[in-house]
Amino acid sequence: MSFIFRFIFNSRNPHSLRSGPLTGDELKVASEYLIKEVQVREFSKEISALRKGNSIPKGSNLRNLNPFIDSNGILRVGGRVEYSNLTDNQKHPIILPKSHRLTKLIFVYFHHKNLHVGPQGLLCAVRQKFWPIHGRNLSRKIVNDCITCFRNKPVVANKILGNLPAERITPTFPFNVCGVDFVGPLLVKPLAQRRITASKMYAAIFVCFVTKAVHFELVTDLTSEAFIACLKRFFALRGKSSIVYSDNATNFVGAQSELKRLSDMLKTR
Repeated sequence: MSFIFRFIFNSRNPHSLRSGPLTGDELKVASEYLIKEVQVREFSKEISALRKGNSIPKGSNLRNLNPFIDSNGILRVGGRVEYSNLTDNQKHPIILPKSHRLTKLIFVYFHHKNLHVGPQGLLCAVRQKFWPIHGRNLSRKIVNDCITCFRNKPVVANKILGNLPAERITPTFPFNVCGVDFVGPLLVKPLAQRRITASKMYAAIFVCFVTKAVHFELVTDLTSEAFIACLKRFFALRGKSSIVYSDNATNFVGAQSELKRLSDMLKTR
């Protein structure tokens, strides 16, 4: 279409011929011409009503878009973002019919331009300038019909998971079997006192393996003694646990060694 307009211009102006690659202005004139022709065919009733100063007919798909005709005769979306710093195309996108060949070509162009983007990204890219009617359905159709996307669509491997351990599926009271880990450091400052700098604290998180209940305990530091004191408070509130799982952190390993030494000492007496 741009070359047709160039041929017409060169025919009418033989002394100022245009040649070489198409310019941006030539492409813009051709695209605006195609859009206006499509809108006149698809939205004739709406355009006629707007030119007469009447409201959009009932049952029209454009009624909720508050459309208007700009200075170039193109039907655009209205709205309340006139004073924003967006571009004119973003504030008032060009309305496109839902099932026209031109609308599909525009979607295919943006799909290829954005490196075969998915449906959501494609719709977002198109709406930077255009507002297609039922654009979400058309975006999905363009992506699903793309042969390149179909060939390169990754196949998700469904792994067969192993059996859950007995501690996870055996009914018991809360925190009878649980896991523990630390999170932090957290900066804690007393509310009742002034001019006191915040001190580092840690939180011990106990998670029940059966009920998924969670218990938090505040810990002063990462030493084994602090964790043993935290464990005493936890047992006092929730009852003694039969099994407590943890990682190989030094405070957990040190606490396990201390508790084992205490247990061996009590057994010998």
